[in-house]
Amino acid sequence: MQTRTCLGLAAIAFALLAGCGQQERVREIDWAKAALARNPAYEIVATDESAGVFTVRDTTTGTVHTLRLEELIAAPLPPRAVVEKTAAQAAPPAAPAEPAPAPAAAPATLAANQTTGDEITEHPGPGAALAEGPGYRITRGAAREPASSATIEGPGYSITRQEPQQHATASAEESLEANVERRSDPIICQGDRLMRIDGETIEFTGDAVIAEKGCDLYISNARIRAGGVGIIARQARVHIVNSTIGGTRGSYEASEGAEIYVARSTFAGIGRRFDTATMNDLGGNAYEAQ
Repeated sequence: MQTRTCLGLAAIAFALLAGCGQQERVREIDWAKAALARNPAYEIVATDESAGVFTVRDTTTGTVHTLRLEELIAAPLPPRAVVEKTAAQAAPPAAPAEPAPAPAAAPATLAANQTTGDEITEHPGPGAALAEGPGYRITRGAAREPASSATIEGPGYSITRQEPQQHATASAEESLEANVERRSDPIICQGDRLMRIDGETIEFTGDAVIAEKGCDLYISNARIRAGGVGIIARQARVHIVNSTIGGTRGSYEASEGAEIYVARSTFAGIGRRFDTATMNDLGGNAYEAQ
């Protein structure tokens, strides 16, 4: 009985020793694996924990080899400068790039680019204009033009002031006159409807525009000139923007609850507003009495 008990205790002690050894070996493998993972020179490819063997790849050369647990020792990481120097020495030197052959120049081009004597530069002669622009002309000082109040001279230069041209303004006025529409009858907007007058230049012999009985009239970018009254509004709404309204007998007449809204416009002539009509000035307007 005692012999059987001693054998059981011996078996338990042996199992405990084997377990401690196996646990210590596992801890060594875990430590070695973590150390290799922190080593920038190697990359772990495979691990055999039972045999204690690691398959690693050299990150510098790319070669694959095995390391046993007994071959690993603990050491501090090498300095960064040493690692970079080792990697630079291990890398094969890059072959120098061959220079591209220069394209052969055509004989005519080479001949044109070569000079056999001193280069001759031509200068404008006396009196030739060096620069011209609107309102001025610069010539070389050797040319003596008659002195005047419009001429400035100095060492090596002469500036002549020229009169500005006036034909641009005349052309604009002629173009405006050519686009004028002339009418004898007024434009009438009557009833529940919407009318627009945009970008028109119109002259009337009598009254120009009449809006009444619920009409909505919009006038924009227009030039209206009347021999009578420019705008007559009765029971209507009139919107005037960026326009010029003029009349010999008045620029506008508003009555019977009419509403006129004006902005950035010019009225040439007397304006009249009766009873419940309203004239709403939205800013930027000018009123000129004739």
